[in-house]
Amino acid sequence: KWPPRLKSPVGVLRDCPVPKSRNGAAALGAMGTSDIALERVQALLKIDTGDGSMYEHILRIANSLAAEKPNDALAQLEVLSRNVKKGTFRGVTAPDADQEIILDAAAHEKQQQWCAHTLKLVRKPSDPTCAPKVLCAVQNFMEDAAMFEWAGVGFGKQESWHIAMSLRKLAADMPSLEKLRLWGKVLGTEGDYYVAEGALEAGPPIPPVLPTSPEYDVEPIGEGANISTYWVSSGGAAPWTRLPSARASHIVAARKIKQLMKGDLGSPVLSTPWFPGKERHLLRAQIARITATCTLATSGYYEPDDTEIAEGVTRKHALRMAEGALESFPGHETLKTMEGWVHAAPAILSTGKCSWPDLDGLEEGVLPQETIDAIKKQKEDEGDPKELLAGIGEDLAELKPEGAEGSPAWNIKEYGDKGQYTFPGSTKSYRITAVRSLIWPGAISVAQGTRFANLYVGNALKCATLVGPHKETGLPLAGASPFSSGNMQLPLAPEDVMEEPVDQEECEEPQPPLVDDASDGDEMDKE
Repeated sequence: KWPPRLKSPVGVLRDCPVPKSRNGAAALGAMGTSDIALERVQALLKIDTGDGSMYEHILRIANSLAAEKPNDALAQLEVLSRNVKKGTFRGVTAPDADQEIILDAAAHEKQQQWCAHTLKLVRKPSDPTCAPKVLCAVQNFMEDAAMFEWAGVGFGKQESWHIAMSLRKLAADMPSLEKLRLWGKVLGTEGDYYVAEGALEAGPPIPPVLPTSPEYDVEPIGEGANISTYWVSSGGAAPWTRLPSARASHIVAARKIKQLMKGDLGSPVLSTPWFPGKERHLLRAQIARITATCTLATSGYYEPDDTEIAEGVTRKHALRMAEGALESFPGHETLKTMEGWVHAAPAILSTGKCSWPDLDGLEEGVLPQETIDAIKKQKEDEGDPKELLAGIGEDLAELKPEGAEGSPAWNIKEYGDKGQYTFPGSTKSYRITAVRSLIWPGAISVAQGTRFANLYVGNALKCATLVGPHKETGLPLAGASPFSSGNMQLPLAPEDVMEEPVDQEECEEPQPPLVDDASDGDEMDKE
């Protein structure tokens, strides 16, 4: 007898399908019980489970035994069955070698977009008629990158080539540009900004606006903090995005906070005190502050541009290359001193602008007298802004110790081969002179031969640890501490705790309480 949990052969066969002939019941009647059981067993063995049927497997084993005729066939039955099963395994077919395998569709899509943008960078700029396109004066960043690399600042040859090609494409897409260069790279917590600086063609002169009007907060394009226009990109072949114009209110608010960039132009600025704008506005304000302080040029290379853009109207803070600037380019002995470098960008006042309003040119009664008096008093207290093309030796003169040389705001160092090589009619040296800012770490200016360039790579934060304290008060640099109020100084430690006051002697009450004896009498109570 079969165990109770196992089916008998009859039970197994009962579950198998019964083949039917054309005559139906007549065919079943003609077949015996053994024939029906055999047909059911064959049907059960011929069921395909995916890797073949039992019936086919048994036939292959029998054919193999008949062909090989082993002496110990019973002992080799299991091994032979396993080998036959491995030989007839039908798994998933291997992918075609010519077929592209995509494991991550999102990453593959980004890769395809990057390749498409890179091909656009490599393609030479041309107009619809396939003629070469005339571009503005674009910085040859590959040559400048070699100078910066000697000074210890660089992006690598691959990234530098991408930057140079990206600048060329931006110049081709912006026909109104006059010149274009890489301003630098601002580091962020989640992404970085590559910043390009360009000068747009001068437009018609804009009439002056009143200091009380909303338009006064933004200087015209080509003047003051907006003397240049800026674009940002995430690097590589990513497109360029134009930043808004700098606002005086944003610059004043940016002086009161220390905030790391996130890498998203639309992200809010969560700071104390409150900043009235998004990250794009904070980034533009910091770029204006760094440019005003750290954009340098060799002495004698530029001169003020007094070219009139209209009758009797000239551009403010405009510069042009001086006549004979290359012939009179400073030598190495001059470049390694403070006298060899000057500021090539206008300074920013405490108001966030680069110049005071022209009160003399306003008609009488246009502004209230209180506003005019307040502007005049602020101008008298602060004085005129630093002149354009002023030397860097006077920077932070109030922090300079007595008898010290140089400037506490700058560090000058020479790199490379300092040898002198004689050529027919002249001598040449390949040394590189680098000037680093100690106020804005990451700002650097380099010069080699008759060329110089400026670059900034940093967090766009002002620093006070590299600059000495004030020689009289001992406080750090103004505006470098968080939660500071612009030019106000904050102490490094709280003031000393006051001594405990002397306890006062207790005195009697000057107005003693009234005596209530009169109300305790019987007569008063009865009434």
